[in-house]
Amino acid sequence: MEEKNLEQVKELVDRIGISYELPADKETEEMQKLTRIDWDAADLQMVCCEYWSHHSLEETAYLMFHGEYPPVREVELSFWRYKPGVILDDETVYDNYRFGRKQLKTLEALPLEEILQKIKDLFSGWRGDTETGSGESSWRFDCLKQAEYWMDTHFWVFEYGRETKSQREHQILRFCCHNMSDEQIAPILECMSEFQCPLHLREEKNL
Repeated sequence: MEEKNLEQVKELVDRIGISYELPADKETEEMQKLTRIDWDAADLQMVCCEYWSHHSLEETAYLMFHGEYPPVREVELSFWRYKPGVILDDETVYDNYRFGRKQLKTLEALPLEEILQKIKDLFSGWRGDTETGSGESSWRFDCLKQAEYWMDTHFWVFEYGRETKSQREHQILRFCCHNMSDEQIAPILECMSEFQCPLHLREEKNL
């Protein structure tokens, strides 16, 4: 039943989410019929509007059928290189960049373009929506072959750095891996190792 009605449910979720208004009785009844769950209008409005910022369309469709979100694995990998002789606390370095507290001169510049090209080569079977972030500071890659119909397997690359008088130095790369297996993550680790850029922080969450 799920796969049979999946596209209709996704279309309905998207329609309700775009409107930002309480769904009409007809839309609520349609969702109830498609999923066989007694959804009320207020719950539908909250869930469908939230997927734009918290969950994918596929994961929200899963929720419509099951009453709960699917299992999600989030792995964040942060890479950088210290200049020779520098010893700092990794978490402090990362927080300073992430929250814009300060820019550090103790990190080496990374060859961003070469790294991104290598990632594109390693993930040639994925769809790369490059330059999606503000100021070309983030890039997204989507897996075209999902393990399950409801999965949204992708990763983002976020760049952090500092502006010098002549150019921008790319100093930290953070990979946010969504629903990726260890086998899918391995090429990222291999790529960064090839550029002598060690993994300093790894955070994993199972939601």
